[in-house]
Amino acid sequence: MAKKKILIVDDEAGIVQEIKEFLEEEGYEAHTADTAKAGIRLIEEIHPDVILIDVKLPNASGTEVLRVCKEKSPKTKTIMVTGYVDQNVMDEAESIGRDTFLQKPFDLVKILEEIEKLLT
Repeated sequence: MAKKKILIVDDEAGIVQEIKEFLEEEGYEAHTADTAKAGIRLIEEIHPDVILIDVKLPNASGTEVLRVCKEKSPKTKTIMVTGYVDQNVMDEAESIGRDTFLQKPFDLVKILEEIEKLLT
């Protein structure tokens, strides 16, 4: 059975690397992007099973990445990630179709739980 593909779109390199390594240890195929543009390119290339999208990204918003994801890869489950809860942004993400959201800081076990919940 093929490994489930997870895409992490976040510009905080240290956090991204930690999540990527953890998910790979848990048996997932993890991909990363540090800009919205790179994230969108990977969505089109790999059609991930789950994508974690930071709300604040260089060169476009996380909601823009979410919008493209829903258009290009509609089966992909989405988790919006933010350090600052902005109700307008959360409402926008919900209207676009995000599946869930996590507030930073979070622990790796919580991320894994959310991913597994979305994949069942």
